[in-house]
This record gives sequence, C-alpha cells and structure tokens, in this order.
Amino acid sequence: MRKIKEKVFNGKSKIENFFDQLRRSFAIAKKDLKIYYNKGPVVIQGIAFPIMLFLAFVVGRNITPIYIISGLTCMVLFLTSTSIGPVVFPWETRQKTLERLITCPISIKTILLGNVWSSFLFGCIFSVVPLILGMLVYGLWKSINILIVFLAIIIASFAFSSFSLILSVPPTDTPANTMILTILIKFPLIFVSPLFTPITLDPIVLISPLSYFLDLINAGLGKTSGFGEYGLLIDFGVLLIFGFFFLFLSFFLHGKMLQKRFKG
Repeated sequence: MRKIKEKVFNGKSKIENFFDQLRRSFAIAKKDLKIYYNKGPVVIQGIAFPIMLFLAFVVGRNITPIYIISGLTCMVLFLTSTSIGPVVFPWETRQKTLERLITCPISIKTILLGNVWSSFLFGCIFSVVPLILGMLVYGLWKSINILIVFLAIIIASFAFSSFSLILSVPPTDTPANTMILTILIKFPLIFVSPLFTPITLDPIVLISPLSYFLDLINAGLGKTSGFGEYGLLIDFGVLLIFGFFFLFLSFFLHGKMLQKRFKG
C-alpha cells in the first residue's frame, strides 16, 4: 500500500501534489459535514452546550450588550469548531471506514486537514448567528468593525479546529471516550476566560486562547483592546501561533498513533 502511494505521489511535482492533496482534503471536509453535523456528540457540544452555558452566565445579571454578544460569539465558535474533530477518528475507526480511507492515495495529513476544514466551516457558520442577533436586537451594527470581526472569526476558527484534532489522538473507537477528554480540557478553558466581562491581564486569563478571540470581538464591536496599544496584533499573533502549533503537533501525534488505532 505504501509503495502504491509513493508511486502515485512521485509521479507529480511537489506543487502538483500539494494542490492535489488540498483538493482531496476539501472532499473529506464535505464528507465530514454531511455525516457528522447531526451526530449526537456534535449537536450536544456544538449547539446545546452554548445555549445552556449562555443562560447560566447571563440570566439574572446586568451585563452590557456588547459583552453579551462577544461572550456568546466566543463560546459558540469555540464549542462548534471543536465539536466535529474529536468525533471523526474514533467513529470511523469503529465503522472500519478509516482503514479504507488510509488505503486511498491520500496522506494522514490530508485527512486531518479535511477534519480542520469541516470544523472550521461549522464554527464560522454558527458564530455568525449571535452577531446577527446583536446587530438586530441591540443595534450593534452602528459600532461594528466588520473587518476585525471577520478576520477574528476566520483565524480563531482555524486555531480552535486545529486544537480539536489533538483531542482525537487517543487510539480509541469509542466517541464517548474522546468526549470525556474533550469536556475535561475545553470547559476549564471556557471558565478561566473572562466571558461577558472586560478583558483583564490576570495571568490565568492569558492561558486560554479564548481570551484573545474575545478581545478581538470586543474590539470589533467598539471596545478598546484589553492588551493595550498593540492588543490586536497580539491577539492575531497568538491565535495564529496557537493554530499552526496544534495543527503540526496533530500531524505528528496522529502519525505515531495510526498503527495503534488499527490494532486496537
């Protein structure tokens, strides 16, 4: 199988191989969106949890409309863009479809990149909903900076989607196992972030990547950055570093775990 793949890849230049694999990653993303967007774990973590957490945070509290919308947008994007990634590998391992996929002329990196695109699109689509709500209900269209908000959603969705690949590294064929790991990692990141409140420079806040996305949305809705004069550059830079670090780390870890996944 490996020799066949090498023969297919070696017949083209590196640039042709790159764009060919990129095109195939889009096909994988299309497949993932069709299959997994309505699965139980995805619906619960991507749609139900944001609603419940939003109600728990907001009901009975006097919160500025900008912080309501920025906090809700941040929470929705994080939970939706990290809901598909942890499910795909264990689910396909159980259904034996991952073995067939691996035998195709695509690399493990292409499969992972396809998972990133599907999570990326899922997160971007749902994160627009609270922004539209804010513009219609609270009139935030008067102060919104579309460019900052658009770039923030694009970069943060990529970063969080790459992060979700790490959650599916354990070689299990049971989605519930990855869901437990997901909850143990994702929810502490949410609770240490200053959702629905101004950004502070508390060291624990700086640990969570959500804080940087939240700061960008606050700035895009008319507030000043909580990180000072160069806050926007810091926010974009940290999210980009975060995204690429976890993307390449996932390439390495999944490559190491692939044989164990089939043996399990």
